[in-house]
Amino acid sequence: MKFLQFFMFSSLLISFFKCVISHQSLKYEKLELPMGVSGPESIAFDCNGQGPYTGTSDGRIFKWQNSTHGWKEFAITSPFRIPKFCDGSINSAMEQICGRPLGLKFNEVTCELYIADAYFGLMVVGRNGGVAKQLAISAEGVPFRFTNALDIDQNTGVVYFTDTSTIFQRWAYAIAMQIGDKTGRLLKYDPRTKKVTVLLRGLSFSNGVALNKDNDFVLVTETTAAKVTRYWLRGQKSQTNDTFTQLAGCPDNIQRNTRGEFWVAQNNCGIPDLKVKLIKLNEQGKMVEELSQDVGPVSEVQEKNNSLWLGSVIYSYVGLLN
Repeated sequence: MKFLQFFMFSSLLISFFKCVISHQSLKYEKLELPMGVSGPESIAFDCNGQGPYTGTSDGRIFKWQNSTHGWKEFAITSPFRIPKFCDGSINSAMEQICGRPLGLKFNEVTCELYIADAYFGLMVVGRNGGVAKQLAISAEGVPFRFTNALDIDQNTGVVYFTDTSTIFQRWAYAIAMQIGDKTGRLLKYDPRTKKVTVLLRGLSFSNGVALNKDNDFVLVTETTAAKVTRYWLRGQKSQTNDTFTQLAGCPDNIQRNTRGEFWVAQNNCGIPDLKVKLIKLNEQGKMVEELSQDVGPVSEVQEKNNSLWLGSVIYSYVGLLN
């Protein structure tokens, strides 16, 4: 009997580790951005599956064409942007002039690209790109200080997004993290009414956003609290929130795959000895997979066609694991 119990327990452990440890020894490619450009924070694919698209530190959004033609400039977020001074800039002091596109997501019906620009708020640009249009810069009379990430309900077009702080702008993010700023907000924008609604406030460095596959709830990562918070949109728990999962590291962006699972990019919270990995959660908030391969600091993981696309606020390339 003891042997049988041990065998069953061992089988469960083996099954568990098979479940959470995978994606080992994948081929890692680097899609280098144009010369001098860096910081591909977020990744998006358009309504035709083309891309990826990514926003960079100098205020531009680029589209990947193919390995032959590389990246092509698609859009900008700042109407004041001067290419001579902005192109290739990594100076955070210039972001208020050049723009800093962070979260990206396409509306799959209209093919419009919605953008969370750290300084210019919630924006949108048409399928042909160009200069993005500003949609919202405040909520309840409180200006956005650090618009960060977004997701879209593809049935209604409603956009869910974060304002990381009502006090600190992106250039002062390190200060916000060090003092434990808890003024972050989760918001929604309805394109039909053009109204912005605050869903949650008092969040600890609110960062990534992801809807579940049935749009029953929306997740928001709280970076300095090392957790993912769930806000219920429908059902008996509607308009309430709870902790979806507590994490070992500090989460950045969160993205849902086609199976309804969530990839979370987490980093070491500035603690060198803290070793964290990119993880995948199921719809109940349980870890089902982790990326064992060391790919350095990552801000986002996007799964598409059995490949993982990796964004980073540091590197000069988009990573690709396949």
